[in-house]
Amino acid sequence: MSDIPQVTGSLAIRNIDDLSRLSAMLAKSGFFADAKEAAQCGVKVLAGLELGFGPLASMVGVHIINGKPSIGANLMAAAVKRSGKYNYRITRHDNDGCTIVFYENGEVIGESTFTRDDAQAAGALDGKNGHTWKKFPRNMMFNRAMSNGVRWYCPDIFAGSVAYTPEELDCQVDEEGNTVDISIADQQPPLTVVPDVHPQDLRVKQIRTLLDYPLDLVKEWLHFQDAKTPSQLGQSLVDELVKTMCLAWAADKIDHPLHAENSYKKHVTGVLSPEFEELEAIRQWMQHVQQTSPAQIKA
Repeated sequence: MSDIPQVTGSLAIRNIDDLSRLSAMLAKSGFFADAKEAAQCGVKVLAGLELGFGPLASMVGVHIINGKPSIGANLMAAAVKRSGKYNYRITRHDNDGCTIVFYENGEVIGESTFTRDDAQAAGALDGKNGHTWKKFPRNMMFNRAMSNGVRWYCPDIFAGSVAYTPEELDCQVDEEGNTVDISIADQQPPLTVVPDVHPQDLRVKQIRTLLDYPLDLVKEWLHFQDAKTPSQLGQSLVDELVKTMCLAWAADKIDHPLHAENSYKKHVTGVLSPEFEELEAIRQWMQHVQQTSPAQIKA
């Protein structure tokens, strides 16, 4: 998409660069809890433009929930009024229901009614918005009657896009029908399941990282064993790899290779138990070596 020929008031969004700069500014402002990244702001603004709303109205009143555009009933009502083709009139509005008559070019084209019985049948009174329905029933009746009527009688005001109120997409809303529970997590794709790591591969990785031992040398050692990963080797060979890495670390810290090996056996393999893990034993051995002069390490 190279061009976005949209002008709202004095703000012109002529192309993708304009949209990118605006989205970055909106994200940086920190005012919008459900869109903290520029890409999220851009999608909200773009969705709003396609529905006929300006950038700020889109950021406040348009949400993308499960891939569907969601807008408040007040924005829907404003779109009907400004269309020049459609209009509406509320003929009933009380705690038990709301009826809205819709007009096209001055002629009645239908009416939309939503009652307490409809809300009960839809499970709205007992759902996450049950408290809002009980506290602000007239507002909630209007929201549902308006959204149904727009979809039934005025679908073209949103260029054919089917718009839902946030409540209809199972989001918690306030008395005005605006979302109060949209979070960044709701907008993210499902996390990729990471396969389990073999214990021997994890063991070597953790110890290599602790020792800051070069990965290339591990790969070279495995190559000589005709293996690509430690998990392809037997227990004794993996033990030998761990020992090789540890002694390489100690090579310039202990005077004699035999003294280094004896120290490793005493402070690492000699203390391992169910209560004392290998990684911690190696960490303490490293501290011991660093705090002791090379000449003092005999075993």
